[in-house]
Amino acid sequence: MAFAENLRRLRLEQFLSQGELARRASLHAVTLTRLEGGATAPSTRTVRALAEALGVEPRELATPDEVAELRRFMRDDAQIESDVRYQQDAWNDDGGAVQTPTSGRAE
Repeated sequence: MAFAENLRRLRLEQFLSQGELARRASLHAVTLTRLEGGATAPSTRTVRALAEALGVEPRELATPDEVAELRRFMRDDAQIESDVRYQQDAWNDDGGAVQTPTSGRAE
């Protein structure tokens, strides 16, 4: 994840804390933590705000193609996680219990 690495490197080169950079870019500090950790994909607006706060061109953080790819990856990953969670939380899943014909209860 080049964006996350570039963001962290540029922030540290300027001796900024995550909280200070978040303040300068008008972002929440938790958002910046997630961006640096690769847990959240940035919007183009976020990339521009961070670049301005760091005094660099947005392309030094990420290319538009990279931002689009990160967002697509995060969206696909969230969909897969949602599908898995739905399957795990199904109310009609008896966990593989065997039904006995006489009692009708799971053993």
